[in-house]
Amino acid sequence: MANLRKTNWLISTLCKEELQEEIIGNLEEYRFELEQHNRPFKRLRYWKEVINYLRPSFLKSATQNTRSMFIFNPQLTFRNLLKYKSNSIINLTGFILGLTSVIFLYFYIQNEINYDQFHQDKDHIYRVIRQSEINGNSYNIGVTSGPFGPALKSDFPTLVDHTVRVHFNEGLVTYEDKSFMETEMAFVDQNFFEFFSFPLSVGDPKSVLDQVNAVVVSKEIAKKYFGDENPIGQIIEIDQSDKFEVTGILDDFPRKSHLQFNMVFSLKAYGSDSWLNRWWSNGLFTYVKISEPWKAAELNEFLPQFMDKYFAEDFKRNGNRIDLALEPFTAIYFNSDTRYDEVAHGNRTNIRILTLVAFAILFIACFNYLNLTIAQSHQRAKEVGVRKVLGVSKSRLIFQFLGESVLIILLAIAASIGLSIALRPVFNSFFDLNVLFDWFNPTVYYFILILIIGITLTAGVYPALLLSSFNPLSVMKGKRLPVGGNLILRKGLVVIQFVISTFLILSTIFIMVQLNYINNKDLGFDQEAILIVESYNQEIRENDELFIDRIKSLPSVKSVTATSGEPGGFHDGSAIRLNGQSETIKARTVFSDPYYLETFGIPVVAGRGFDDSLSTERETSMMISEKLLADMGMTADEVIGQKAELMGWDLTRTIVGVFKDFHFLSLRDEIEPLVILMAPYHRRIAIKLHSQNLQESITAINEVYDDYAPNYPMNHYFHDASLARQYENEKKQANIFLLFAGVSILLASMGIFGLVSHATQQRQKELGIRKVLGAKVAQIIAIVSKEFIILVSIAALIAIPFSIYFIQNWLNNFAYHIEFSDYWLLFPLGGIITALITSITVGLKTYKSATSNPVESIRYE
Repeated sequence: MANLRKTNWLISTLCKEELQEEIIGNLEEYRFELEQHNRPFKRLRYWKEVINYLRPSFLKSATQNTRSMFIFNPQLTFRNLLKYKSNSIINLTGFILGLTSVIFLYFYIQNEINYDQFHQDKDHIYRVIRQSEINGNSYNIGVTSGPFGPALKSDFPTLVDHTVRVHFNEGLVTYEDKSFMETEMAFVDQNFFEFFSFPLSVGDPKSVLDQVNAVVVSKEIAKKYFGDENPIGQIIEIDQSDKFEVTGILDDFPRKSHLQFNMVFSLKAYGSDSWLNRWWSNGLFTYVKISEPWKAAELNEFLPQFMDKYFAEDFKRNGNRIDLALEPFTAIYFNSDTRYDEVAHGNRTNIRILTLVAFAILFIACFNYLNLTIAQSHQRAKEVGVRKVLGVSKSRLIFQFLGESVLIILLAIAASIGLSIALRPVFNSFFDLNVLFDWFNPTVYYFILILIIGITLTAGVYPALLLSSFNPLSVMKGKRLPVGGNLILRKGLVVIQFVISTFLILSTIFIMVQLNYINNKDLGFDQEAILIVESYNQEIRENDELFIDRIKSLPSVKSVTATSGEPGGFHDGSAIRLNGQSETIKARTVFSDPYYLETFGIPVVAGRGFDDSLSTERETSMMISEKLLADMGMTADEVIGQKAELMGWDLTRTIVGVFKDFHFLSLRDEIEPLVILMAPYHRRIAIKLHSQNLQESITAINEVYDDYAPNYPMNHYFHDASLARQYENEKKQANIFLLFAGVSILLASMGIFGLVSHATQQRQKELGIRKVLGAKVAQIIAIVSKEFIILVSIAALIAIPFSIYFIQNWLNNFAYHIEFSDYWLLFPLGGIITALITSITVGLKTYKSATSNPVESIRYE
């Protein structure tokens, strides 16, 4: 039932020697009685009896007990917490706020860094990416074409062990009377489940995709379509044409994967579709598995020769080359700069910022506790002196005070865990995240243990050593205590706290100013009241002209255009060359009907726009941007009327006009050359609406849509909302800085409160004498506040250079951003805000001392 050796050791260590034999005998009798009567909870009852014998009257004195680390009186700790309620509340509040922030940030960071980590061979997998450049600016491309995977395996059999291809699509899934649009459909090679470690609850990874019409579905999809029926063998229909048989069920796996899907099909389903076999039809991801890092390095060296083997003629004709590179699998999630990469991505900068913020907040909370404990030392000096006079050793006092710190930290951690769980939905909503708390992961408890040890060492050791070092004789005589010797250190800590707070305030201000600049910048096109309708299904594609004509006839519609991509959306790239010239220029492309410029309000600056009344216009004309004209080094008069070849598409058209540059990419990127030509490669239909009664307009458009594609939902969104989503990450950063700037200011104010408490206690008699001599309350507050305003001013001066460095680097992510010279007055604002908050904090604390009866402070002088 109980380990007698442990019990005997505990009693012999803590209890008085003359009582040990009797206590051990009594416990042995009680243990025998419990076993004889077979009472419930025997172990619990026994240890309760053991603890009853550890009351103070049975314990050794400090001089008898050499194991001081076991001498800790929780009852005394709770008594002190209740005695000094104000300081206890501030200490606990500071730790709870700091630890709640740290716990949430810990789980967020854990969620992010664990992406793609569950795959068994993650360190041996690489994604094949293409590398290109547009007029001197290089970039990576995430997608490749179908032939790359098989060719790499056949050309380098000793280096490449396995390859797999993944193509994402969407479609209408139908089972009996149930029909839904699914957007997370993956078409893959049949070795997909052997290559990766996505688990199956039903099905053999080696053969589950052997059938051409096989499909593996998630448990969620199975429940959605089949209810309680057995999904295996069920037949579903895709886009009302192709039938697939369910051959496997995905097991639950961590959603922390850059590959997101809930239905997996075989690539064989595409059959003889020519795009899968064309080298230039780039629309899927290619992964390779390589056993050793040196093999990957060797393969990288051979990739230029590989590209020359299959693309030499194309490179020569286009005057532009594309290369390949291997991207480590575990790096994909954080490489968000890769273009044409429709997979989940994280932001490494956010991770770094949040890690620093978490440590900064914890730092502030620790030194708040330190400052307040030191400020409280005057009140506990006599307690320490009396205990020393009664024979308590310094080591016992140290462990008592350390025990108090640990107990407060444990209470704060318990409260923080509960608070973080309760506030998780609020955090997720505020930051637009989906952070999960995995309490079953053992690393969480290692982290909490490290927190306890780290906070104890940072915040608990110094106060324990300081309080235990008081000379009892000096204390009893009422002499000045030696706690002011480290005042410079403590003031320095407060300065650091406010450096952090000022830095966060300034960063928040500038991020918000940049976001406001983005929201109000003229992008060069109209984005208001433009509805984007996806034309992804065959019915709409085949009847797009009829559909558009019907839409144009609606009274709420101003104009309509069918396009390959709207501003802010997809824009492919191609080399363009004027007839008679050898040099090519890389440009972005838009394929549309004649009404693109009209719908988006983009002006023509030279020549003319598209004229649909001309019978050959759609097959013969193109327009170019001002940027492309400038890169050609020619004037509009020289270019207009010339024929130009779009090399990647084998299209030759006549340039009929030049349109004004506009930001068809985000403001992170410079405006690139752009060419618009008419061709039937449309992915979107953009509808310019009157701004009144938008919902009624959408309903009317939906009715027309249903006439042509009754079985498909109309996927649509407003253009301005889509553009705003480009800057979601920056908005998250602004929210992060805003929230934690507030937390840091609150915690730093608590630190100020501690120093003010210390200062008013140290200067109580001085303040009393000043009041007797006629000083007013405002003057006394000003005297005390002066040194803290100086501390805040020093903090602001230190914080500003760090803020400038960080903000400048952050702004460099944008090709178009605010200029410091226009907003230099904002830098003093951070110091003013912290100084104002400090003044209020100091004033509230000092007011009590300033209005107290001076007789009480000087009566014994």
